[in-house]
Amino acid sequence: MFKNSFKNIMLYIFVKYLIFYVVLMFKNNNYMLIRIDELKTGGDWFYYLWIFLYLPIVSTILFSVPIYFSFKLKKILLFTLLLGAVFVAEYFLYTYLASTTDRMNGIYLEIIGILIFLLFFYRHIVLISGKQAK
Repeated sequence: MFKNSFKNIMLYIFVKYLIFYVVLMFKNNNYMLIRIDELKTGGDWFYYLWIFLYLPIVSTILFSVPIYFSFKLKKILLFTLLLGAVFVAEYFLYTYLASTTDRMNGIYLEIIGILIFLLFFYRHIVLISGKQAK
């Protein structure tokens, strides 16, 4: 669906976290992130953006290069191992920074991440695996 560029990798990470935040809103019955009408001051907006964008930005900084590099690999096994390492590292990063008490949230994030990754980059994954079949 998408080309494997840095821009699309950053979009993938942002969409993944956006969907994850929506899932958490329903799971926790806490809709604070969509209550933009209650933001009055610059400090309110800063806090809102900090809460909303901190993890996607950190994930983009730490994981966009390894994901991009994984697309350069020709062997599906190496591609899968590198992406698996990225997903595991992201799980530990998320649970360490944001969800130390409920580690299942990290599992939810990674399930959503894998599904969105397949949606975004399915064509490239098929291309890599097709080269291996020959």
